Amino acid sequence: MNDNTSGKPFPLLGMGTWGMGGKYTRDEGNADESVELLSYGFDLGFRLVDVAELYGEGLTEELVGRALRGRKRDALTVISKVWKDHLRFDDVLTAAEGSLRRLGTPYIDLYLIHWPNEAIPLRETMRALEVLVERKLVRAIGVSNFSLPLLEEAQANLVNTPLAVHELEYSLASRSAEHEMLPFCQKHGIHVIAHRPFAKGALLGTISEALATLAQRYKKTPAELALNWIVRQGISAIPKAGSKEHLRENIGALGWNLTDEDARSLGSMFS
Repeated sequence: MNDNTSGKPFPLLGMGTWGMGGKYTRDEGNADESVELLSYGFDLGFRLVDVAELYGEGLTEELVGRALRGRKRDALTVISKVWKDHLRFDDVLTAAEGSLRRLGTPYIDLYLIHWPNEAIPLRETMRALEVLVERKLVRAIGVSNFSLPLLEEAQANLVNTPLAVHELEYSLASRSAEHEMLPFCQKHGIHVIAHRPFAKGALLGTISEALATLAQRYKKTPAELALNWIVRQGISAIPKAGSKEHLRENIGALGWNLTDEDARSLGSMFS
């Protein structure tokens, strides 16, 4: 999958940042630790990072910006998201400018609507996103947590810019997107990014004997299997890692693939 901006392959595995620098409020308590963790992830080979203006009231973007300093910017893909309260035309532009300032970068690779807001016409928001692309402040645009009708509406309201990405909840334990959303995105060339790929930890809370046996056969951890099950489909995953050990484990999902038979078997364990 290309990222519809520079033709480079879209990274299949990235770093989530929820909780770094706070969740809904700014919290400096883990700031230095978070920058160190993100920097370690980039050094390890991660090329995708996902953040949002909501996280830590903007502090999380600042921490990502610190981790980006001194790195080859074009080699990395940065996602940020505009919050649902800022979807009026002028508010979108202002929010993007704030994210760019906090990230310390001249452009955002992918700028997404974080959540829909029925009180604001989607046409107005999509036009603002296109303006950001026209001004070269954003390279590609997308949405997050949209229903299929809203996704179709978003796409219909774009004039010059393709809808590049839909970020949604998807994991072995959360499969509703398979019914209509994934086929629609595939048909229309919309790249899917899975957040909560471990179902907020619940997926790996109880390891069955069958899962443990499969992991042992591949010489991989259950977490690596769960991530590979996603990325082998051409879907990106953005797990949050709380430690360097977790980052090393997550990146171990790349460079190999479950067989079709084992992927079906793994899927059936959670269906």
